[in-house]
Amino acid sequence: MNSSYDFDAPVNWRSTGSDKWDSVAEGVIPLWVADMDFVSPPELTGVLSARASLPFYGYNKRRPAYLEAIAAWYRNQYGVSVDTEDILPGPGTVPSLGMAVRAFTKSGDGVLVMTPVYTPFFRVIRESGRKVVEAPMELDGGGRFVFDRAALERAASAAGGTIPLALFCSPHNPGGRVWAKEEIQSLLDFAQKRNMIVAADEIHGDFVYGGSFASGGSSVSGGGGPGFVSTASFPGYAGNVITVSGANKSFNLGGLHASHMVVRDKTLKAKLRSVLSTGAHHDPDIFAELAVETCYTKCAEWFAGLRLYIRKNLEAAAVFLNAIPGIKTWVPGGTYLLWADARGLIEKTGCENDGELVRRLEEEAKVKITGGSMYGKPGEGFVRINAASPRSLLMEGLGRLEAWAKNKP
Repeated sequence: MNSSYDFDAPVNWRSTGSDKWDSVAEGVIPLWVADMDFVSPPELTGVLSARASLPFYGYNKRRPAYLEAIAAWYRNQYGVSVDTEDILPGPGTVPSLGMAVRAFTKSGDGVLVMTPVYTPFFRVIRESGRKVVEAPMELDGGGRFVFDRAALERAASAAGGTIPLALFCSPHNPGGRVWAKEEIQSLLDFAQKRNMIVAADEIHGDFVYGGSFASGGSSVSGGGGPGFVSTASFPGYAGNVITVSGANKSFNLGGLHASHMVVRDKTLKAKLRSVLSTGAHHDPDIFAELAVETCYTKCAEWFAGLRLYIRKNLEAAAVFLNAIPGIKTWVPGGTYLLWADARGLIEKTGCENDGELVRRLEEEAKVKITGGSMYGKPGEGFVRINAASPRSLLMEGLGRLEAWAKNKP
Protein backbone atom coordinates (compact mmCIF):
# COMPACT_ATOMS: atom_id res chain seq x y z
CA MET A 1 0.00 0.00 0.00
CA ASN A 2 1.25 3.46 -0.88
CA SER A 3 2.27 5.04 2.44
CA SER A 4 1.76 8.53 1.02
CA TYR A 5 -2.00 8.12 1.27
CA ASP A 6 -2.76 9.68 4.66
CA PHE A 7 -6.42 9.22 5.49
CA ASP A 8 -5.83 10.51 9.01
CA ALA A 9 -4.93 13.98 7.71
CA PRO A 10 -7.23 16.57 9.33
CA VAL A 11 -9.60 18.40 7.02
CA ASN A 12 -11.89 21.40 7.21
CA TRP A 13 -13.83 22.21 4.09
CA ARG A 14 -15.57 25.29 5.49
CA SER A 15 -15.98 28.23 3.15
CA THR A 16 -15.24 26.03 0.12
CA GLY A 17 -18.86 25.76 -1.01
CA SER A 18 -19.12 22.28 0.52
CA ASP A 19 -22.75 21.37 1.14
CA LYS A 20 -21.70 19.09 3.98
CA TRP A 21 -19.69 21.73 5.82
CA ASP A 22 -21.16 25.07 4.80
CA SER A 23 -24.74 24.01 5.56
CA VAL A 24 -24.02 23.75 9.29
CA ALA A 25 -23.05 26.38 11.83
CA GLU A 26 -19.45 27.03 12.79
CA GLY A 27 -18.29 24.47 15.35
CA VAL A 28 -20.69 21.71 14.28
CA ILE A 29 -19.12 18.43 13.16
CA PRO A 30 -20.98 17.22 10.05
CA LEU A 31 -21.59 13.46 9.96
CA TRP A 32 -24.66 13.65 7.76
CA VAL A 33 -24.72 13.85 3.94
CA ALA A 34 -22.87 11.03 2.11
CA ASP A 35 -19.79 13.00 1.15
CA MET A 36 -16.30 11.98 2.30
CA ASP A 37 -13.81 14.12 4.21
CA PHE A 38 -10.59 12.93 2.60
CA VAL A 39 -8.16 14.66 0.29
CA SER A 40 -8.58 13.44 -3.28
CA PRO A 41 -6.03 11.01 -4.74
CA PRO A 42 -2.83 12.83 -5.77
CA GLU A 43 -3.00 11.03 -9.11
CA LEU A 44 -6.33 12.73 -9.75
CA THR A 45 -5.44 16.21 -8.57
CA GLY A 46 -2.28 16.13 -10.66
CA VAL A 47 -4.16 15.27 -13.86
CA LEU A 48 -6.93 17.82 -13.26
CA SER A 49 -4.45 20.57 -12.37
CA ALA A 50 -2.52 19.91 -15.56
CA ARG A 51 -5.68 20.07 -17.66
CA ALA A 52 -6.88 23.24 -15.90
CA SER A 53 -3.60 24.91 -16.82
CA LEU A 54 -4.50 24.56 -20.51
CA PRO A 55 -6.39 27.78 -21.34
CA PHE A 56 -9.10 26.13 -23.44
CA TYR A 57 -12.42 24.95 -22.04
CA GLY A 58 -14.52 24.68 -25.21
CA TYR A 59 -16.73 21.85 -26.35
CA ASN A 60 -15.11 18.49 -25.73
CA LYS A 61 -15.22 15.38 -27.86
CA ARG A 62 -15.80 12.21 -25.88
CA ARG A 63 -12.59 10.25 -25.32
CA PRO A 64 -12.88 6.51 -26.10
CA ALA A 65 -10.71 5.91 -23.03
CA TYR A 66 -13.53 7.23 -20.82
CA LEU A 67 -15.97 4.41 -21.63
CA GLU A 68 -13.12 1.88 -21.77
CA ALA A 69 -12.13 2.84 -18.22
CA ILE A 70 -15.67 2.24 -16.96
CA ALA A 71 -15.82 -1.15 -18.69
CA ALA A 72 -12.43 -2.10 -17.23
CA TRP A 73 -13.60 -1.17 -13.72
CA TYR A 74 -16.60 -3.48 -14.06
CA ARG A 75 -14.36 -6.26 -15.31
CA ASN A 76 -11.63 -5.85 -12.68
CA GLN A 77 -13.75 -4.97 -9.63
CA TYR A 78 -16.97 -6.91 -10.19
CA GLY A 79 -15.99 -9.59 -12.69
CA VAL A 80 -18.63 -8.34 -15.14
CA SER A 81 -18.02 -7.98 -18.86
CA VAL A 82 -19.63 -4.81 -20.23
CA ASP A 83 -19.51 -3.63 -23.84
CA THR A 84 -18.73 0.08 -24.16
CA GLU A 85 -21.72 0.34 -26.51
CA ASP A 86 -23.93 -0.51 -23.55
CA ILE A 87 -22.65 2.36 -21.38
CA LEU A 88 -24.58 5.64 -21.43
CA PRO A 89 -23.01 8.68 -19.71
CA GLY A 90 -25.37 10.44 -17.31
CA PRO A 91 -25.54 13.76 -15.44
CA GLY A 92 -25.32 12.24 -11.95
CA THR A 93 -26.92 9.31 -10.17
CA VAL A 94 -30.11 11.00 -8.99
CA PRO A 95 -30.75 12.85 -12.29
CA SER A 96 -30.19 9.55 -14.11
CA LEU A 97 -32.78 7.84 -11.91
CA GLY A 98 -35.16 10.71 -12.69
CA MET A 99 -34.54 10.16 -16.39
CA ALA A 100 -35.36 6.47 -15.95
CA VAL A 101 -38.65 7.43 -14.29
CA ARG A 102 -39.55 9.68 -17.23
CA ALA A 103 -38.36 7.18 -19.83
CA PHE A 104 -40.24 4.12 -18.60
CA THR A 105 -43.39 5.49 -16.94
CA LYS A 106 -46.10 8.00 -17.68
CA SER A 107 -47.88 10.53 -15.48
CA GLY A 108 -49.91 8.82 -12.75
CA ASP A 109 -48.04 5.51 -12.91
CA GLY A 110 -46.71 3.89 -9.76
CA VAL A 111 -43.02 3.33 -9.08
CA LEU A 112 -42.09 0.62 -6.59
CA VAL A 113 -39.48 1.27 -3.87
CA MET A 114 -38.44 -0.86 -0.91
CA THR A 115 -38.40 1.31 2.20
CA PRO A 116 -36.57 2.69 4.05
CA VAL A 117 -34.59 4.02 1.12
CA TYR A 118 -32.43 6.91 -0.08
CA THR A 119 -34.64 10.03 0.10
CA PRO A 120 -34.18 11.28 -3.51
CA PHE A 121 -35.97 8.15 -4.71
CA PHE A 122 -39.20 9.70 -3.41
CA ARG A 123 -38.38 13.09 -4.90
CA VAL A 124 -37.64 11.97 -8.47
CA ILE A 125 -40.85 9.93 -8.51
CA ARG A 126 -43.17 12.62 -7.12
CA GLU A 127 -41.63 15.52 -9.01
CA SER A 128 -42.18 13.56 -12.23
CA GLY A 129 -45.89 13.25 -11.48
CA ARG A 130 -45.72 9.57 -10.56
CA LYS A 131 -46.86 7.76 -7.41
CA VAL A 132 -44.58 6.14 -4.83
CA VAL A 133 -45.53 2.51 -4.13
CA GLU A 134 -43.81 1.40 -0.93
CA ALA A 135 -42.83 -2.17 -0.11
CA PRO A 136 -41.64 -1.92 3.52
CA MET A 137 -38.71 -4.09 4.53
CA GLU A 138 -38.05 -5.61 7.93
CA LEU A 139 -34.93 -5.47 10.07
CA ASP A 140 -33.72 -8.88 11.21
CA GLY A 141 -31.96 -9.61 14.47
CA GLY A 142 -28.55 -8.99 12.91
CA GLY A 143 -29.39 -5.48 11.77
CA ARG A 144 -29.98 -6.44 8.12
CA PHE A 145 -32.96 -5.28 6.08
CA VAL A 146 -34.71 -8.14 4.34
CA PHE A 147 -37.41 -8.37 1.70
CA ASP A 148 -39.19 -11.28 0.12
CA ARG A 149 -41.10 -11.88 -3.07
CA ALA A 150 -44.43 -12.07 -1.24
CA ALA A 151 -43.95 -8.58 0.21
CA LEU A 152 -43.30 -7.18 -3.26
CA GLU A 153 -46.40 -8.89 -4.61
CA ARG A 154 -48.54 -7.54 -1.76
CA ALA A 155 -47.31 -3.98 -2.27
CA ALA A 156 -47.86 -4.08 -6.02
CA SER A 157 -51.32 -5.63 -5.70
CA ALA A 158 -52.44 -3.22 -2.98
CA ALA A 159 -51.39 -0.20 -5.02
CA GLY A 160 -53.40 -1.16 -8.07
CA GLY A 161 -52.86 0.61 -11.37
CA THR A 162 -49.79 0.37 -13.55
CA ILE A 163 -46.34 -0.08 -11.99
CA PRO A 164 -43.85 -0.20 -14.85
CA LEU A 165 -40.74 0.61 -12.82
CA ALA A 166 -38.96 -0.17 -9.54
CA LEU A 167 -36.07 1.82 -8.08
CA PHE A 168 -33.63 -0.45 -6.26
CA CYS A 169 -30.74 0.61 -4.01
CA SER A 170 -27.75 -1.79 -4.03
CA PRO A 171 -25.90 -1.75 -1.68
CA HIS A 172 -28.74 -0.41 0.41
CA ASN A 173 -28.73 3.19 1.59
CA PRO A 174 -29.37 3.86 4.47
CA GLY A 175 -29.15 0.33 5.89
CA GLY A 176 -25.82 -0.80 4.42
CA ARG A 177 -27.22 -4.15 3.28
CA VAL A 178 -25.30 -5.97 0.53
CA TRP A 179 -27.81 -8.05 -1.39
CA ALA A 180 -26.97 -11.66 -2.24
CA LYS A 181 -27.26 -13.05 -5.75
CA GLU A 182 -30.40 -14.96 -4.86
CA GLU A 183 -32.15 -11.85 -3.56
CA ILE A 184 -31.34 -9.78 -6.64
CA GLN A 185 -32.40 -12.59 -8.92
CA SER A 186 -35.69 -12.88 -7.03
CA LEU A 187 -36.34 -9.17 -7.58
CA LEU A 188 -35.47 -9.37 -11.28
CA ASP A 189 -37.65 -12.45 -11.73
CA PHE A 190 -40.53 -10.61 -10.07
CA ALA A 191 -39.97 -7.67 -12.43
CA GLN A 192 -39.75 -9.85 -15.50
CA LYS A 193 -43.00 -11.64 -14.72
CA ARG A 194 -44.74 -8.27 -14.21
CA ASN A 195 -43.18 -6.67 -17.29
CA MET A 196 -41.46 -4.19 -14.96
CA ILE A 197 -38.09 -2.49 -15.30
CA VAL A 198 -35.67 -2.23 -12.35
CA ALA A 199 -33.44 0.84 -12.21
CA ALA A 200 -30.67 -0.11 -9.79
CA ASP A 201 -28.70 2.59 -7.98
CA GLU A 202 -25.27 0.97 -7.40
CA ILE A 203 -23.34 4.12 -6.51
CA HIS A 204 -22.07 2.53 -3.25
CA GLY A 205 -21.09 -0.72 -4.98
CA ASP A 206 -17.36 -0.33 -4.37
CA PHE A 207 -17.86 -0.04 -0.61
CA VAL A 208 -18.42 -3.69 0.29
CA TYR A 209 -16.57 -5.24 3.22
CA GLY A 210 -17.87 -8.74 3.81
CA GLY A 211 -16.69 -10.70 0.79
CA SER A 212 -15.14 -10.54 -2.63
CA PHE A 213 -16.39 -8.67 -5.67
CA ALA A 214 -17.88 -11.38 -7.84
CA SER A 215 -20.07 -11.61 -10.90
CA GLY A 216 -23.31 -13.15 -9.74
CA GLY A 217 -21.54 -14.79 -6.80
CA SER A 218 -22.57 -14.75 -3.16
CA SER A 219 -19.52 -16.54 -1.80
CA VAL A 220 -17.53 -15.09 1.04
CA SER A 221 -13.77 -14.61 0.88
CA GLY A 222 -12.61 -13.99 4.39
CA GLY A 223 -15.49 -11.78 5.46
CA GLY A 224 -18.89 -11.85 7.03
CA GLY A 225 -21.21 -11.59 4.05
CA PRO A 226 -21.59 -11.64 0.29
CA GLY A 227 -19.44 -9.74 -2.14
CA PHE A 228 -21.01 -7.11 -4.34
CA VAL A 229 -23.23 -8.50 -7.08
CA SER A 230 -24.03 -5.99 -9.81
CA THR A 231 -27.37 -6.10 -11.57
CA ALA A 232 -25.29 -5.82 -14.77
CA SER A 233 -24.22 -9.43 -14.20
CA PHE A 234 -27.65 -10.85 -15.08
CA PRO A 235 -27.78 -10.86 -18.91
CA GLY A 236 -30.90 -13.01 -18.86
CA TYR A 237 -32.83 -10.04 -17.48
CA ALA A 238 -31.37 -7.43 -19.86
CA GLY A 239 -34.84 -6.27 -20.91
CA ASN A 240 -35.81 -5.58 -17.30
CA VAL A 241 -32.84 -3.82 -15.73
CA ILE A 242 -30.69 -0.74 -16.06
CA THR A 243 -27.69 -0.24 -13.80
CA VAL A 244 -26.96 3.31 -12.60
CA SER A 245 -23.58 4.01 -11.02
CA GLY A 246 -20.47 6.15 -11.19
CA ALA A 247 -17.19 7.10 -9.54
CA ASN A 248 -18.82 9.76 -7.37
CA LYS A 249 -18.96 7.96 -4.04
CA SER A 250 -15.75 5.95 -4.41
CA PHE A 251 -13.61 8.96 -5.26
CA ASN A 252 -15.75 11.81 -3.86
CA LEU A 253 -16.59 13.36 -7.22
CA GLY A 254 -20.18 14.38 -6.46
CA GLY A 255 -19.51 17.99 -7.41
CA LEU A 256 -18.54 16.96 -10.95
CA HIS A 257 -22.01 15.51 -11.70
CA ALA A 258 -21.00 12.47 -13.70
CA SER A 259 -22.60 9.03 -13.74
CA HIS A 260 -23.15 6.18 -16.14
CA MET A 261 -25.84 3.66 -16.96
CA VAL A 262 -25.26 0.10 -18.14
CA VAL A 263 -28.11 -0.81 -20.49
CA ARG A 264 -27.82 -3.98 -22.57
CA ASP A 265 -31.28 -3.95 -24.14
CA LYS A 266 -31.62 -1.92 -27.36
CA THR A 267 -35.18 -0.78 -26.68
CA LEU A 268 -34.40 0.44 -23.17
CA LYS A 269 -31.25 2.12 -24.45
CA ALA A 270 -33.15 3.98 -27.16
CA LYS A 271 -35.73 5.28 -24.67
CA LEU A 272 -33.05 6.51 -22.29
CA ARG A 273 -31.08 8.16 -25.08
CA SER A 274 -34.22 10.01 -26.11
CA VAL A 275 -34.77 11.35 -22.58
CA LEU A 276 -31.08 12.24 -22.23
CA SER A 277 -31.23 14.15 -25.51
CA THR A 278 -34.45 15.93 -24.53
CA GLY A 279 -32.74 17.01 -21.34
CA ALA A 280 -29.84 18.40 -23.40
CA HIS A 281 -27.38 16.01 -21.76
CA HIS A 282 -24.82 14.50 -24.06
CA ASP A 283 -21.43 13.93 -22.41
CA PRO A 284 -19.69 14.76 -19.13
CA ASP A 285 -17.78 18.01 -19.12
CA ILE A 286 -14.01 18.14 -19.66
CA PHE A 287 -13.08 17.70 -16.02
CA ALA A 288 -15.73 15.12 -15.10
CA GLU A 289 -14.75 12.85 -17.97
CA LEU A 290 -11.06 13.14 -17.21
CA ALA A 291 -11.64 12.61 -13.48
CA VAL A 292 -13.63 9.41 -13.99
CA GLU A 293 -11.10 8.01 -16.45
CA THR A 294 -8.19 8.85 -14.12
CA CYS A 295 -9.82 7.39 -11.01
CA TYR A 296 -10.75 4.15 -12.71
CA THR A 297 -7.33 3.66 -14.31
CA LYS A 298 -4.84 5.18 -11.85
CA CYS A 299 -6.43 5.34 -8.40
CA ALA A 300 -7.37 1.73 -7.55
CA GLU A 301 -4.58 1.48 -4.98
CA TRP A 302 -5.74 4.69 -3.29
CA PHE A 303 -9.27 3.34 -3.14
CA ALA A 304 -8.17 0.00 -1.70
CA GLY A 305 -6.46 1.84 1.15
CA LEU A 306 -9.47 4.08 1.65
CA ARG A 307 -11.90 1.17 1.84
CA LEU A 308 -9.79 -0.57 4.47
CA TYR A 309 -9.57 2.65 6.48
CA ILE A 310 -13.33 3.22 6.35
CA ARG A 311 -14.03 -0.37 7.35
CA LYS A 312 -11.99 0.21 10.52
CA ASN A 313 -13.89 3.46 11.06
CA LEU A 314 -17.19 1.60 10.88
CA GLU A 315 -16.01 -1.07 13.30
CA ALA A 316 -14.69 1.49 15.82
CA ALA A 317 -17.81 3.61 15.54
CA ALA A 318 -20.13 0.64 16.05
CA VAL A 319 -18.32 -0.41 19.23
CA PHE A 320 -18.45 3.16 20.53
CA LEU A 321 -22.13 3.70 19.74
CA ASN A 322 -23.23 0.38 21.20
CA ALA A 323 -21.80 1.47 24.54
CA ILE A 324 -24.23 4.41 24.67
CA PRO A 325 -27.49 3.48 26.42
CA GLY A 326 -30.42 3.74 24.05
CA ILE A 327 -28.48 3.13 20.82
CA LYS A 328 -28.01 -0.09 18.91
CA THR A 329 -26.10 -0.36 15.65
CA TRP A 330 -24.34 -2.88 13.42
CA VAL A 331 -21.30 -2.84 11.16
CA PRO A 332 -22.80 -2.58 7.66
CA GLY A 333 -21.89 -4.97 4.87
CA GLY A 334 -21.58 -2.04 2.48
CA THR A 335 -21.56 1.77 2.12
CA TYR A 336 -19.78 4.03 4.62
CA LEU A 337 -22.97 4.73 6.55
CA LEU A 338 -23.99 3.44 9.98
CA TRP A 339 -27.68 2.74 10.56
CA ALA A 340 -28.53 2.96 14.25
CA ASP A 341 -31.65 2.21 16.26
CA ALA A 342 -32.05 5.30 18.47
CA ARG A 343 -35.52 4.63 19.82
CA GLY A 344 -34.22 4.07 23.33
CA LEU A 345 -32.26 7.32 23.27
CA ILE A 346 -35.26 9.21 21.89
CA GLU A 347 -37.37 7.99 24.80
CA LYS A 348 -34.64 8.58 27.38
CA THR A 349 -34.05 12.18 26.30
CA GLY A 350 -37.73 13.07 25.96
CA CYS A 351 -37.51 13.71 22.22
CA GLU A 352 -40.69 13.32 20.24
CA ASN A 353 -39.06 11.52 17.33
CA ASP A 354 -35.80 11.08 15.42
CA GLY A 355 -36.29 14.49 13.79
CA GLU A 356 -36.21 16.23 17.16
CA LEU A 357 -33.27 14.09 18.27
CA VAL A 358 -31.05 15.09 15.35
CA ARG A 359 -32.11 18.73 15.65
CA ARG A 360 -31.14 18.85 19.31
CA LEU A 361 -27.87 17.05 18.66
CA GLU A 362 -26.97 19.68 16.06
CA GLU A 363 -27.99 22.61 18.25
CA GLU A 364 -26.83 21.35 21.66
CA ALA A 365 -24.13 18.73 21.02
CA LYS A 366 -22.74 20.39 17.87
CA VAL A 367 -22.80 17.22 15.78
CA LYS A 368 -25.08 16.73 12.78
CA ILE A 369 -26.42 13.31 11.78
CA THR A 370 -29.48 12.29 9.77
CA GLY A 371 -32.89 11.24 11.06
CA GLY A 372 -34.22 7.93 9.80
CA SER A 373 -37.84 8.95 9.20
CA MET A 374 -36.87 10.81 6.04
CA TYR A 375 -36.17 7.41 4.43
CA GLY A 376 -39.71 6.16 4.93
CA LYS A 377 -41.86 4.85 7.78
CA PRO A 378 -39.64 1.82 8.58
CA GLY A 379 -36.85 4.31 9.36
CA GLU A 380 -38.72 6.05 12.16
CA GLY A 381 -36.69 6.08 15.37
CA PHE A 382 -33.41 5.38 13.57
CA VAL A 383 -30.50 7.60 12.57
CA ARG A 384 -27.86 7.47 9.84
CA ILE A 385 -24.24 8.42 10.55
CA ASN A 386 -21.57 9.04 7.92
CA ALA A 387 -18.28 7.37 8.91
CA ALA A 388 -16.21 8.58 5.93
CA SER A 389 -14.04 11.07 7.81
CA PRO A 390 -10.60 11.02 9.40
CA ARG A 391 -10.98 8.82 12.46
CA SER A 392 -10.18 11.60 14.91
CA LEU A 393 -12.98 13.78 13.50
CA LEU A 394 -15.47 10.89 13.43
CA MET A 395 -14.76 9.88 17.01
CA GLU A 396 -14.89 13.48 18.21
CA GLY A 397 -18.35 13.79 16.69
CA LEU A 398 -19.50 10.54 18.30
CA GLY A 399 -17.97 11.66 21.58
CA ARG A 400 -20.15 14.76 21.48
CA LEU A 401 -23.20 12.56 20.95
CA GLU A 402 -22.19 10.38 23.89
CA ALA A 403 -21.58 13.36 26.22
CA TRP A 404 -24.94 14.86 25.30
CA ALA A 405 -26.75 11.56 25.91
CA LYS A 406 -25.08 11.09 29.33
CA ASN A 407 -26.11 14.55 30.47
CA LYS A 408 -29.77 13.90 29.84
CA PRO A 409 -31.97 12.48 32.63
